[in-house]
Amino acid sequence: MPACLVHALDYTRGLALTARNLCLAEEKRLDLFTLCSSCFGNLSRAKYLLENNRGLRKEVNQILAEVGKEYKGEVEVKHIITMLHDDITPRKLSSFVEKQLDDVKTAAFYGCHMFLPHKYAAFDDPEFPYKLDRLIEATGAESINYENKTNCCIGCGSFFGSVSEEASARLADQIVGSAKKRGVDCIVTTCPFCIMQLELGQLRTERSGGEAYRMPILHYVELLGLALGLDEKSLGLSLRRIDPAPLLEKIRC
Repeated sequence: MPACLVHALDYTRGLALTARNLCLAEEKRLDLFTLCSSCFGNLSRAKYLLENNRGLRKEVNQILAEVGKEYKGEVEVKHIITMLHDDITPRKLSSFVEKQLDDVKTAAFYGCHMFLPHKYAAFDDPEFPYKLDRLIEATGAESINYENKTNCCIGCGSFFGSVSEEASARLADQIVGSAKKRGVDCIVTTCPFCIMQLELGQLRTERSGGEAYRMPILHYVELLGLALGLDEKSLGLSLRRIDPAPLLEKIRC
């Protein structure tokens, strides 16, 4: 969400920018749906603040009035993971699977924007989340527990990396390294920013003389797509920075 940049300059106008997206969904009488955890977190945060602070809501609506909008609080914010787990359910989802990924071991990476602070979205247990794990298991793949599954990758466009690339790469190295130790075939995330950060982090580690992990990083919808019988070209996996060929070969066998 572009509003996360504006917040640093003008908190209320940054919130109004996010609220405008909520207004657009309200006008269509539709819930707001995203594939990105950062977008989900920012939209959920805006909704929470506007519905629990009348003064702030009034200020934001005064700004929105400049472009003919008004936030009314009539829209729900949904992420692909919340929709698949809570609305469809892993059990029903598994009935659509055409190719069981029985031999695939994955590491679920939740990141932090999905459920922190918990009061904004209240999506999952903030200390011991499990919903992504259950969705992974619906494909037939195994979700392996590991040390850093709820760490922050400092994604969000890798903003932190522009301040300290070394620190950014170190965080990614910790996450990928702990997953690698558990012998997984890939890391499965809920956010494209997490994908970017964990891929770039691996490449930075390798360039600096560290371990060449070459760990494929997939969004959950890509793993699900493979289980539903879609090929890697349709899913755009050939465009990734880390070649997922070893994982794909294992699925084909």
